[in-house]
Amino acid sequence: MPKKDSFEFDAAGWLFWTICFAVLVGPCVYGSFQIVYEITPRLVPVAMGVVGAAIGAGFVSWAVNALIQSHRKKRRMKVRKKTKKRK
Repeated sequence: MPKKDSFEFDAAGWLFWTICFAVLVGPCVYGSFQIVYEITPRLVPVAMGVVGAAIGAGFVSWAVNALIQSHRKKRRMKVRKKTKKRK
């Protein structure tokens, strides 16, 4: 069985989402502290930042998955076109 020369991603999974979440949680918490009143309990802006980071990481991983799937579809179409020409 021949080895594959290059590694291909099928999709950006939970690990990618977790990395995006970890990158976004700091700026989101900071931003939520900037938009709330000073008398607001500390838990509220932290929770807002965590939820915002989770939603943002979801959008980023959705966009990356859409790009990966569109590239894979184009590649499959090229392969199908080549095999049809050979017949």
